[in-house]
Amino acid sequence: MVSNPATGEYTLLPHNGHAGNSSIAYLGFDSGASTREFHVFEFLHEWSRQNWGSKKSLSVIAVRIYSSETGAWVEMEPQWDIQVSLCFGQPGVFRKGCLNLLTYQSVLAIVDTEGVKWRTILLPMFAAKGFSGFIGESAGRLLYIDSRDSQGYSSNRSLTISVYVLSAEIYNWDVSHLDDECMYWNFLHKFSNAVPKKKFLKVIGVHPHANLIFMAYSNNELLAYDLDHHESTIVYHLDHDYRAFMQFFPYVTLLSCLPLDGGIRLATPN
Repeated sequence: MVSNPATGEYTLLPHNGHAGNSSIAYLGFDSGASTREFHVFEFLHEWSRQNWGSKKSLSVIAVRIYSSETGAWVEMEPQWDIQVSLCFGQPGVFRKGCLNLLTYQSVLAIVDTEGVKWRTILLPMFAAKGFSGFIGESAGRLLYIDSRDSQGYSSNRSLTISVYVLSAEIYNWDVSHLDDECMYWNFLHKFSNAVPKKKFLKVIGVHPHANLIFMAYSNNELLAYDLDHHESTIVYHLDHDYRAFMQFFPYVTLLSCLPLDGGIRLATPN
């Protein structure tokens, strides 16, 4: 089901004809477009042994894409240049007609709505399994946020958080080869000693317009960090058992459905 919580509208998707597989689904919807068209991407997994180690992990073996325009699913084999294992619990970012996904192979995996265009891009910083990287869209840009402790997980120092922007050139599908030096990531921000490690859990979101990132803390606080002014603000106190799930999803609004007749006004972000 794909729903709009603001209006109560929902669409029931037809059965895709398969059952019993391990899968994960993502919504593909462009809030900046004037159409209601959307896509749903479902990735099927199976346990396999990766080339980079002897340990087995879940790898993508098939991709199903649903189009609201046709009302049907299309299934295909993944065409990435490497075997991909998606990071569970991480959001996908849909932009420029493509779904962008984080993987355990330290690459960004990209696929378009027709399953015709496939690409993998190295992340700007090597991310080991269990890494705390995050991708999100802000001001029309795709951001990669890396939070890590260079002295190891056992130290008591504060974390350093780095923010990168993916170059729009990456969606130039005429480029047949992208170098391995991650030149398509542009460094944007870096701050340290602002996030106490003993309280920090993970980056969970970015503001769609402003230079703000949202972080979850172990004391059940949701913080917004202003990248321009290096200030943090508590924006919400989370339920005490939220860490049992640790799933956060961005709400992508369909602005064309809002009745801008005096009852609802769009706020301009500060």
